[in-house]
Amino acid sequence: MRTTSLTIVAALTLTLSAPAFAVEQPRIIPRVQAVARPISEVYTTLRKYFTDSSLSNFQLVSDDPDKHTLIARQTGIPTNTWSDWAFCKTGPMQMIFAYQDGTVTVTVNLEKRSKSSTFAHVTADFQGSYGLGANQKTIACVSKGAVEDSILTAAGPVAPK
Repeated sequence: MRTTSLTIVAALTLTLSAPAFAVEQPRIIPRVQAVARPISEVYTTLRKYFTDSSLSNFQLVSDDPDKHTLIARQTGIPTNTWSDWAFCKTGPMQMIFAYQDGTVTVTVNLEKRSKSSTFAHVTADFQGSYGLGANQKTIACVSKGAVEDSILTAAGPVAPK
């Protein structure tokens, strides 16, 4: 009888603690695409995209032409745009907080695929600021993929497989 009780207690303990071991879905999911243009052209195009305010609202944070890497940031994202771009999981207390500001930092890594095509890898890291009165909270949010897709579109046409 004692062995059975221990077995039941052990089974219950494992069952109740199982969610603690569940793997959470990653917050930042890269978007990738083969672009039908040489790497130098893609790099130049995206650098211009991040520095020309008539093309985007991003500001170039850093670039490395040798590694073909660009990092850009956008702040002051309007509410309607934010809801199209990101989803923020909040706790019960923050559910009544109002969106105040958001920041997205994108990282673009380019790899030479062939003489006339480039492999583009884009990630977006979203941080949303929410508040209610004097209470403020910054939340790491999940991308809906729209920002990454627009950057990949700006990079150029999709390369054939």
